[in-house]
Amino acid sequence: MSTPDNKNMTFNCIDFRREKLADPRRLTEAAEEHLIACPACQAFSRRVNAGERMLQQTVAVDVPDGMAERILVGSRARTRSPLKLWALAASMVLSLGLGVQYWHAAPDRERVALAVEHVMHEPEALMSTRLIEPQRVAQVLESFGAEVKVPLTAVRYVKLCPVPGGTGWHIVFDTPDGPATVLLMPQKDSRVRTLTTQYRGMGVHVEAGGQGVVAVVARDPDRARDAAGLLHRHVSWTPTAALSTNERGIRPRS
Repeated sequence: MSTPDNKNMTFNCIDFRREKLADPRRLTEAAEEHLIACPACQAFSRRVNAGERMLQQTVAVDVPDGMAERILVGSRARTRSPLKLWALAASMVLSLGLGVQYWHAAPDRERVALAVEHVMHEPEALMSTRLIEPQRVAQVLESFGAEVKVPLTAVRYVKLCPVPGGTGWHIVFDTPDGPATVLLMPQKDSRVRTLTTQYRGMGVHVEAGGQGVVAVVARDPDRARDAAGLLHRHVSWTPTAALSTNERGIRPRS
């Protein structure tokens, strides 16, 4: 486990894990600062978020009426344990739900929608006024596969968040045109198309980078593209097999 800096000597890994388990979605400022600097607690947070995400996906998907009951009836001839029966039904319903979500996923639009919905779900991120230390921001970016050329000095929000594919980073930084949000989302598929578009009144720029996808959200597509350009002046990403919209003939949707 890592050792917190002098400013947070009273807050350790045990404190973080207790707080994370008590309420996975709400952490104190001390917990957030500890998380940024502690790889062990980042791994722990990812495991907790993965469990939370699996539960949310299960309850969010419509399952046909009577599915669990039919699973139980068909299994009674093979087992007599009520606990085993309910475990089987739960696992089947979970598998069905995840399969339905995967089947209907449209990768490009899904990434755009996810980025905007995530920003809208955490409006407090855009109102944060606490500056994050540049070296801690650099640690986060480097952990996702970035090479930091010039430290970002106007970052006001950094948080580890559950996203499809694992756990990603939610970062808010200042630009000349106002705050912009960066979402760093792990993605196994390396063929990520670069596009700038609009969704629900907000601009989104999506491209491949680091361990997966880099999505920049701002007030409109022009500001999102400019914010992505500003980010590129500070950070270079590990080369990935990105496909541009021009290469694939996809036009941004307004």
